[in-house]
Amino acid sequence: MDQHLIEAELNRGLAGLNLPELGPVYRGKVRDCFVVGDRRVLVATDRISAFDRVFDELIPFKGQVLNQLAAFFMRQVEDLVPTHLMAIPDPAVTVAREAQALPVEFIVRGYLTGSAWRDYQAGRFTALYGIALPEGLTEHAPLPEAIVTPTTKAAEGHDQPLTHAQAAELIGSTERWQQLVDLALKLYRRGVDHARSRGLILVDTKYEFGLIGETIMLIDEVHTPDSSRYWYADAYAADPAHPRQLSKEFLREWLRERGFTGEGPLPVLDDEIRIEVATRYIALYKALTGQEFVPSLENPPGARIVTALKAAGFLRGGVVAIIMGSASDQAHADKIRRVLDRFGVPSRLHVASAHKVPEKLMGLIDAYNHSSQPIVYITIAGRSNGLSGVTAGSAIHPVIACPPFKDHGDYQVNVHSSLQMPSDTPVVTVLDPANAALAAVRMLALNDPTLLERMRDHLHSVKSSFDEVLHLA
Repeated sequence: MDQHLIEAELNRGLAGLNLPELGPVYRGKVRDCFVVGDRRVLVATDRISAFDRVFDELIPFKGQVLNQLAAFFMRQVEDLVPTHLMAIPDPAVTVAREAQALPVEFIVRGYLTGSAWRDYQAGRFTALYGIALPEGLTEHAPLPEAIVTPTTKAAEGHDQPLTHAQAAELIGSTERWQQLVDLALKLYRRGVDHARSRGLILVDTKYEFGLIGETIMLIDEVHTPDSSRYWYADAYAADPAHPRQLSKEFLREWLRERGFTGEGPLPVLDDEIRIEVATRYIALYKALTGQEFVPSLENPPGARIVTALKAAGFLRGGVVAIIMGSASDQAHADKIRRVLDRFGVPSRLHVASAHKVPEKLMGLIDAYNHSSQPIVYITIAGRSNGLSGVTAGSAIHPVIACPPFKDHGDYQVNVHSSLQMPSDTPVVTVLDPANAALAAVRMLALNDPTLLERMRDHLHSVKSSFDEVLHLA
C-alpha cells in the first residue's frame, strides 16, 4: 500500500463514536459497543493498546484491518463453533448476536515466548497456570503441544493469570471448562494450518466465548494482529532465536526499549512508529487473506459509519434529547414524544436540574457534544429557567425551550424566564409541546431526506384538511 495514503490518514482516524440513538456506549480498548435488543453493534476504532493501556495516538486504517480480519476468520471457523457474526455494514463495523460473555480469556500458546517465557524463566509458570513445562526450554521454542493459559477479563488494568481449576470455577463447571478448552485448541489448530499455508506461524492467540441460552458462541475477534502473535515461517526456520514479527508484539518491543511496560505516563507514539504499525497491520491482512487491502477513504469516518448503519436499518437519523428539570414534567415530555414517534424520530429522556445537579447536566451535554448524529434539545423547565440557559450556553446543538405552566400567573413567570436569556445563549422558546416537537423534526429534517419527505407529507395533509374546511364553509 502507498505509504503516502497512510501518512495522509495520520490525522483523520476514528478515535471513537457516540450514537445516542443506540443508547450508552461501552468503550473497550479498541471497540465501541452498543447493545440494541439482542444485537450488538461493534465499531472498530483506530485506537491501539499495549500492556492494557490505550494510547492517545491513532493508527491509520487499524480499525478497518481489525474488523475485516475478524470477519474473515469468523467465517472460516463457523463449522467448528457458532459465532456472533451477523453482518458487516461498514468496513469498521460488525453487527453481532448479543451473548453473555464468559468471564475468562482463553490464551492458546504453541511457543514459549512473550510473557510465558518471562514467567517460565522466573520459575513461576507452573504456580500461575497449574501447567508443568519441561525443563531446559529456550525462548521462542515450540512447546511439546499447544496449551491454554487462561486469564481473567479485567474491565480495567491487567488481566490476571488463572489455573485451570480457578477458571473452571469461574465458568461454572469442570465439564463446561473442558469443552471450551477443547474448542479453543481446535480453533488454534485451524488458525495454525491457515497461517502455515500463508507462510506464517500463529505463535499464540486469544479466544473469547459467550452464551446465548445454553449455546456456546465465539465472540470478540479471531486471529487478528491485536489478539494474536505471528512470525514469518522462513525467518523462524533460519534463526529460531530471532523470529521476525508480524503482529502488535512489534509495538510492545518498541515500548520496552523505551522503558514502558504499562506503568507510568504513556509514551507518545511518533509518526514513524504509527506508520510502521499501520504498515504491518496491512501487510498481515494481505498475507493472511491473500487479498489486497482496499482502504476506506471517506472522511470523516464517523459520518460514513452513520450512513452505513442507517442503510442497514440500525439508525433512523438524528436524536431529540428531552431534558426535564424534574420528574414532575413527565406529562409535558410525553406530549412531545408522541409527536416525535409519529415521525419516527428517536428521543432520549433525561432528568437533570441546572440548579440541583449541574454536574449531571454538564455530563449529558458533554456526551451529546461528541455525538456522531445530529442532536436537538428540548428543555422543559420554568421559573428561573437555568436549564435551557446552561444547555444553550454549553451545547453545540440547537436548544428549544418548552416551559410548562399551570395558569396565567405561572405562564407569565415561566415564559418570561425562557425568553430573557443572556447573550451567547441562543434558546428558541416554543410553548406548545406538539409545536416544539415539530420544530425539532424540521431541524433534523435538514440533514435527513427521509424525514424531510415525511415533513412534506405532513404539511400536505395539514393543508389539504385546511382547504377542505374552507371548501365546506
